Amino acid sequence: MEKKFSPQSLSRLFFMLYLLFCLFFTVDAQLPDKKIADKYGLIILPPNEKLEPAPEWLQKADMFTNGGGVWRDYRFVLKDTLMTRIVRIRSGNGPMEMTGHYPVETIGSFDGSLIKGVSLVSHIPHSKKAYEAAHKQGFKVIPYLHFTDIHSFYADQDVFLFQHPEILLKDETGKWVHISMDGSDRAFRFLTCANSPSYWKLSLAYVKKMMDWGADGVFIDNVGLRKPCFATKFKASNPEFPPYTHEHLFPDTTQNYAWDRLLQNISALVKSYGEDKIVLLNSGIGTPFQKNGDCCMWESFIYSWAWEGRRNTWADVKKRAQDNAWYLSTGRRITALSTINRSRKEAKDDAFWAFSAARLVDFIWWASLNGTGAEALYQAHMGKGLEPFKETNGLAFRVYEKGLIVLNDSEEDQNIELTLPADFQPKRLLDLYNGSQIIQVKNKKIKVVVFKKTARVYLLPQSL
Repeated sequence: MEKKFSPQSLSRLFFMLYLLFCLFFTVDAQLPDKKIADKYGLIILPPNEKLEPAPEWLQKADMFTNGGGVWRDYRFVLKDTLMTRIVRIRSGNGPMEMTGHYPVETIGSFDGSLIKGVSLVSHIPHSKKAYEAAHKQGFKVIPYLHFTDIHSFYADQDVFLFQHPEILLKDETGKWVHISMDGSDRAFRFLTCANSPSYWKLSLAYVKKMMDWGADGVFIDNVGLRKPCFATKFKASNPEFPPYTHEHLFPDTTQNYAWDRLLQNISALVKSYGEDKIVLLNSGIGTPFQKNGDCCMWESFIYSWAWEGRRNTWADVKKRAQDNAWYLSTGRRITALSTINRSRKEAKDDAFWAFSAARLVDFIWWASLNGTGAEALYQAHMGKGLEPFKETNGLAFRVYEKGLIVLNDSEEDQNIELTLPADFQPKRLLDLYNGSQIIQVKNKKIKVVVFKKTARVYLLPQSL
């Protein structure tokens, strides 16, 4: 007789395999060069592979959003800064005063009235005043950070490139490398070396600055495998800079290992401000770095700025959830970012479909809804799931403390009666899509109509 494995046993198997991987990764741990660490004043924590649960507020979250739509009269400006640089001139190399640019956040006002109750607002301006304004209205907020590359025409996260050329990664020919995105090289953005003690010091200092200002954690972009760095093999320096030395904190190891250790130290620094603080990674999913995030982001979830309409099927979503059951079972979370095109006539349906697909599998949905017609989803706080989602005839549904989500993946409209669990208390539910339609719950049963390839959210009216 063929033996079948339950989803729970498969989840435990995946988690045990992950722990074996972590054990191997830890046994092979590299020690930092103590002299170099001391030189830069770095205290490097030992590897920690244990997965602690994310903060309770994150585990209960339904939705995140960006900061752009809630800031009024917000501007990003560059302030001219006089700097001394070494430049090539006809008479030889010599110092010369030049103008650099330092980013300045011009803050208007924060208005969170539309998104009241959203668990987290990301990509907040890097400003103490911004954090304070959001906190006064009850929001948790985190800034966008990146550590894979650096802009060359302004102080990127407080780092002027021409002051710190030693942080740049070089390829096997001794050339600096532009970051590659969308099939093209970004001419003014160079890759940084994750093994550079100087960049460790600068990066940790900036994270500390954000946390000192009151951030509830950090969002870190471009968390993926790193290219190898050959800079220590080359002594020649660009004449635009004074002589410098490129050093590696972990000798004889890979960029990926150094990057993993840097992420671990960033996480520890963030957590030192309180266990309710978080690190959110984009994406980390499926990489050795995933463990360093309380939450990892699935970017371009079903809908994206990069394509028109719907991609990622409901089957794709379920598989991603299954593949990450080991991660979710530890109390960590995945957030699914959808870019809803408000100019599409289907924008409202797009939003309800993506929200429902994410929440059915315990992902946190992330979107900006202004102008989509689906703004009511900002207030869709479902509460604890009373049972895993169920499926019948292409229709998936799940019951929560405060409501019900139904997703019709079939090619037919469905008029169906659903049986609710015994501990489901509400007697009436509001059809959030239609806004005013109340549906009665009778004898723990509810009748719903869901058109083909659409989704609906039914919510306890008092929870809005």
